[in-house]
Amino acid sequence: MKKWILSLFGVTAIASLLALTPSRTTAPSADPREDSLAADRAKHVKAIKEAIAGKEKLPAEQVFKNIKIFKGQPAEAVLGIMENRWSKTLGVSCSHCHNLNDWASDEKNDHKIATDMVAMVGKINDEVIAALPSYATKDRKPRIGCSTCHRGEAHPGRPNGARPGGPPRN
Repeated sequence: MKKWILSLFGVTAIASLLALTPSRTTAPSADPREDSLAADRAKHVKAIKEAIAGKEKLPAEQVFKNIKIFKGQPAEAVLGIMENRWSKTLGVSCSHCHNLNDWASDEKNDHKIATDMVAMVGKINDEVIAALPSYATKDRKPRIGCSTCHRGEAHPGRPNGARPGGPPRN
């Protein structure tokens, strides 16, 4: 009788552990809207890569019109930064800042804000943090970036990163 009870206990324990063990399959995105945003970004980046084929290594200002921030950077690096950093960090796609029919346009206010934010981040890193000798040392060079505040939100400051419902932002 004891062996039977111990066996039953053992089987129950193993079954419980297997049920609680996380699946080894890839988990879906924490935010399903990010999947559609990623697809939208990929579509636009693919089209731009096709348009600049053969010029990817040239400085951005020789390939794109109205470059203000990325002068001297290879054109392909600009696309990578936009697709894999800025867009993801803000939880948006290209049309959030850009007119998709005129990529060089400054007509969207969010495009202007992004340019100003880049200058702000540079100033904080180069002047504010660098002036904190007890924090920034020879061996430790802390820096901030867009994700420091945005964390996947176009407009940071929502409590606990809560996103309002509704369709994905572009």
